[in-house]
Amino acid sequence: MVALGGCASAPPSGTLEQQARFGGTTLADLESTDIVIEEQQLESASTQDALNSYRQAAELFDDPQRRAKTLRRMADLALASATEQDMQIAQQEEAQLEQKVDQLVYDNTMSQVKTTDDTERKLALLDLAGTMSPTLADEDVDYSTAIQLYQELLNSTNDANERAEAYYLLSKAYAMDGDLDKARSSLDSLVEQYPNSEWALEAQFRRGEMLFSEGDYEYAEKAYADVIERGERNEFYNQALYKHGWSYYKLGEYERAQNSFFTLLDNLNGEAVLADDTSMESKLFGDTQRVVSLSFSNLNGAKSVKAWFARNGNRDYEPEIYRTLGDVYLNQERFRDAAETYDMFVQVYPDSRLAPEFSTLQIESYQKGGFPTLVLPAKEKFIDHYGVNSEYWNRHPDIRQQYVDLLKGHILDLAEYHHVLAQKSGKPADYQAPARWYKEFLDTPPVSTNQGDVNHRYADVLFAANDYPAAITEFERTAYSYPEHTTGGDAAFSALVAYQKILDGELEQEQATQWRQQKIASAQKFGQNFPQHPQATNVLHDTAEDQLALGDVEGAVKTAGILVSRDPAPAPEMLRYGWATIANGEFDLGRFKVSELAYNKLLLLEVPPEQRAEYREKLALSIYRQGEQQRDQGNLDVAAATFLRVGQAVPEAAVRKNAEFDAATLFIQQQRSADAIPVLESFRQRYPNDPLADTIPDKLAVAYEQQGNYTAAAGELTLIAANHKGENDELARQAMWRAAEMQDRAEKPQASIALYEQYLQEWPQPYDFRSEAQFRLVELNRKTANSERETYWLKQLVTSYRDAGNNADDRVAWLAAYASFTLAEPNFQEFNRIKLEQPLKTSLAAKTTVMKKALADYQAVAQIGVAEYATAANYKIGEMYRVLARDLIKSERPNGMDELELEEYTMLLEDKALPYEDQAIDILIANANLVTDDIYDQWVKKSFTALAELIPGRYAKFEQVESYVDIIY
Repeated sequence: MVALGGCASAPPSGTLEQQARFGGTTLADLESTDIVIEEQQLESASTQDALNSYRQAAELFDDPQRRAKTLRRMADLALASATEQDMQIAQQEEAQLEQKVDQLVYDNTMSQVKTTDDTERKLALLDLAGTMSPTLADEDVDYSTAIQLYQELLNSTNDANERAEAYYLLSKAYAMDGDLDKARSSLDSLVEQYPNSEWALEAQFRRGEMLFSEGDYEYAEKAYADVIERGERNEFYNQALYKHGWSYYKLGEYERAQNSFFTLLDNLNGEAVLADDTSMESKLFGDTQRVVSLSFSNLNGAKSVKAWFARNGNRDYEPEIYRTLGDVYLNQERFRDAAETYDMFVQVYPDSRLAPEFSTLQIESYQKGGFPTLVLPAKEKFIDHYGVNSEYWNRHPDIRQQYVDLLKGHILDLAEYHHVLAQKSGKPADYQAPARWYKEFLDTPPVSTNQGDVNHRYADVLFAANDYPAAITEFERTAYSYPEHTTGGDAAFSALVAYQKILDGELEQEQATQWRQQKIASAQKFGQNFPQHPQATNVLHDTAEDQLALGDVEGAVKTAGILVSRDPAPAPEMLRYGWATIANGEFDLGRFKVSELAYNKLLLLEVPPEQRAEYREKLALSIYRQGEQQRDQGNLDVAAATFLRVGQAVPEAAVRKNAEFDAATLFIQQQRSADAIPVLESFRQRYPNDPLADTIPDKLAVAYEQQGNYTAAAGELTLIAANHKGENDELARQAMWRAAEMQDRAEKPQASIALYEQYLQEWPQPYDFRSEAQFRLVELNRKTANSERETYWLKQLVTSYRDAGNNADDRVAWLAAYASFTLAEPNFQEFNRIKLEQPLKTSLAAKTTVMKKALADYQAVAQIGVAEYATAANYKIGEMYRVLARDLIKSERPNGMDELELEEYTMLLEDKALPYEDQAIDILIANANLVTDDIYDQWVKKSFTALAELIPGRYAKFEQVESYVDIIY
């Protein structure tokens, strides 16, 4: 620890106040000699030790100034010593005394608060209870030393600041010693002598507090005023404003008091700390509002509030002033004044978000005061101002929830009040009043838990007012919109009664029809929702009758459905009526599955014979119509099965033949020939003379074809052709053609040949079918090894092409090219067969003769213009020239030639063969060049191969080219 040499003592550690007071010079300042600083350990010294040291030092000084400073230190220490002793004692007894004493005083004060009726006294007591704190005193606490020392200080110094502080501390010492008069006297001296010192502000505030507590409000006001005049930045400003206002209030000068109070409110308003209800500022703000309200209660009440803000401008805390004033009146049991105060706020601010709350406070005030005659008008005013039809409701949708329950409660109170009055008078006109309020209740969202009950009452008053249309609407809403409403059935039946009331009046026919339609709908709904109601069965029966009379089949079916579904079941005649209505109605509506069910149900009941036959026919028709529907929807399998059900369910039904014919047709469409054939054959046997029987062969032909029985199919097709020849030639032609095809598929060539030849005999046109028939005859005769007939039909193919001329299509041309090429092949083969032997002239003549024939045949093929056969013909022509040239060179040599003669003979043959070879090359090159026209078939390929032999230098690499070409094609 480092200390200063020559210093009698160090400042004692302790309270902040003690440390602050020890802020002047020390005894070290008295020495002019050099001070040596050294480290040493000091024993702790008590406050009393320090005081004794200062007392000894003060006796050494003759200089008044130095002596005054020392005395100041001594006084501070004496006060600190006394305070220290005081605190020690307090700490020792605080836990025991403070709780007991504070509680005792507080309980006594609050007891007086509860028993007094005087508002001003009550507020004063509350203020006292909030500010009081216990004063502890003990015989060992000594403030006299401090008092004596501060007095000596005042006598020994002329320093204004020191004297002002001495007066302040002397006042504090007197106050702690319990001598409040001298304490205030010290403060009086301070503010009188040193009004501008730093201690004057607090001194003046403390003077005001003392004067106020003594009841000297006039002088207290002046003290507080002085504090206020020093500016709003001083720490006592707000408290001074508050007590300044209270001073005027105590003097009865309420308007002056309000000036201070409102200044304080304006000063505090908007402070963030107000959000903390426990803060001093928040409590001060609330207390100030209450005392302001008290002041207004001593003036002209709510009118004076309105006038003050009109003069001084609006404040955001203005609603609380009205509210607090109203609360003051309520505490004083001035209920009408309270109600008028709350209403005054609404009058001034009718569009305020707080307006509903203040109007509610007004109503509650009347209720607390026992003014029923004022409550109802106030509630009506509330409804008019904030209700669903008001401007306020439209402007403030976000706060409706805050007051809507109260609003609906007020509406219901008014409705019930007027309802009782109307019941007493019994006059229809008097029911208009409760009707108005019941309607407003129902129109006001949200829906209440008792909405159904209120709606029922609303309907009742409308009925009582003879407003039957409106009553119907509300009875039905009551019955069907509130499932939890226990008397919904009665409400629904009441609606029917109201309908009847209207129908009993004088109506035009059109009007009566409209009302009856509405009654029917209402009655049907009644039956559906309240099936156990005593009137349910009769209502349902009559409703169905009415619906049928008006042509409302759909409605009648629904009503009958409810009727037959009742539990327990209705009487037999009612049950029979219900099922008949459903069956006939569903049939008329096209709901045949349901009508089938209904007719079956009906036929299980006791039904007269004449009606039973009718119902069975209707049952069959219901099933048949279902099949039609399934067919139209594309459900062909289901449709076919349904058609067959007709005969199973009602064998004698007239519609059975149509049903079975349609089933067979669908089987064929679905390629279910195994199912179709027996049905068709049975139909042809059962109804041989029926017009539908004429279509059976066509259907059987398809069915047999699907089954693979092509011979049977051909028989049916032949029959069709015979039946329609001369009547429908195209149909007959097609049937004959298909008959021949069927025999083809049956692999019966002779039968096929016969039918194709019959077809060509009867139908030489169109040319495409003619050529196809001839082609099939070529193939069939080849298959049966009848080459003569094969050749005949090949020639007929060429003839058909020539006959068709410009009408020949590509297929006819192709078939002609095929036939010509095939006819040319024997000559080609004969050409290749003939060998050039000696005598060369004879064999060469024979070979060239055949070659000319073949050339003519191939040129005819090429002229048809079918690429596939044109390339083949060209190749064959080139090949014949190549073979002729080759055969000439390799021909047999004459006997008897020597080597020279043989060489000359060979050269002669080569010269003779060269033109043929050149001719072959030209033709083959032309054929090969067709590659450039995207034609590369086997004959073009063979042309390349032949050229590779004829012109090796040019086509030696043909195999490589050929591979590329193969890749391309």
